[in-house]
Amino acid sequence: MQAELSGLRQVAGEILETAVRGRLTPEDWERVEGFLAAMSGALDRGDHDGFRQALFRLEDTVTVMRAPRKLTGEGPSERILERKALIQDRLGGDDRESERTEDQDEQ
Repeated sequence: MQAELSGLRQVAGEILETAVRGRLTPEDWERVEGFLAAMSGALDRGDHDGFRQALFRLEDTVTVMRAPRKLTGEGPSERILERKALIQDRLGGDDRESERTEDQDEQ
């Protein structure tokens, strides 16, 4: 799964950062939270396709947010920010873990 996600890390980071900068209605934030939960669950299961699908559903929501319109609504909740950070840590953590393993192998 690590190799399969390596191509998505940068894209996922950009989408996650863009998503939490938006101003959305509470209903839209619920959708975002659902996508984040699906992404996290897919990582837990090692489900690359599920992660990709949830990520791009989140991107569809972000794209709608970026459409020219007057932004109203609320910013993200702390729970959403925490979920985003955990996903980003897990995506980035794969590289750090492999680097530690390589360093230990060299010793």
